Amino acid sequence: MLEKFGTVAVILAAALTFVGSAPTLADHSDIVVSQAWSRATPKGAKVAGGYLTIENRGTSPDRLLSASSPAAAKVEVHQMTMQDGIMTMRPLEEGLAIPPDGIVTLAPGGNHIMFVGLTAPLEEGQRIPVSLNFQRAGTIEATFDVGSVGAKGPRLQIASTEAASPAAPPALKANATSATNEPFFTHLCGTRVMADITVTPGHSGPVEVLVQLYDGEERPLNVDALSVTLANPDKGIPPATASATRVAADKWRVSMMTAASGKWSLALGIDMTKDDRINIAAPILIE
Repeated sequence: MLEKFGTVAVILAAALTFVGSAPTLADHSDIVVSQAWSRATPKGAKVAGGYLTIENRGTSPDRLLSASSPAAAKVEVHQMTMQDGIMTMRPLEEGLAIPPDGIVTLAPGGNHIMFVGLTAPLEEGQRIPVSLNFQRAGTIEATFDVGSVGAKGPRLQIASTEAASPAAPPALKANATSATNEPFFTHLCGTRVMADITVTPGHSGPVEVLVQLYDGEERPLNVDALSVTLANPDKGIPPATASATRVAADKWRVSMMTAASGKWSLALGIDMTKDDRINIAAPILIE
């Protein structure tokens, strides 16, 4: 009898040891998503950036692995890094790390969500459903509010996950009035060419325009020449065109002047080869 009791005790102890060593899954409510937003896109645009704040209230790290939305053919998690003074974008194949008890903010000019193959242009006031897939917390449904073309941040404080806390900490409050010395970043997309454009600083006066080019498959694109045209017809400012200087195979830089604040038109003239020129344009906001 004692021998049987001893055997049962050993089995029970082994079972408890196994349970104690099993990985602990993150509670869905450990991950809180807030301030999910995007910008309105011009007619014909096929890509758009998405931005949000992710808070991990748990004690274990998590990772944003992927995302999807009915608003786009695919949704990618992109990392922005600075190389030789030029912003470089690449998909994060292994996802975005969310440290325990930490906050990660995806914002223009930094890491962001990329909507690729938009089913229709994004319009100001729209609310775009997005499924965010986390390694530990699983799938969290979020809603991205679409702001104006030149929006610098979310219009108001919202908690966009089903399990979000009604009172977000001060670190998550929206800041819609970003400092005007910050750069203005946007994506520009044509049928054969995509471009990341950074205008520094984001206010009127002398500016530097940095352009990185991609082909339709998001691979670095090497072209023969690139020109940038800025115009502001609302302020009576006619188009001004300048030739950009190549700083890498797929990266270009040009210095120009924005004489007034407001909505400007920025156009790229891209010489793929000597006899093959592509023109694409998009609005930008200068403070």
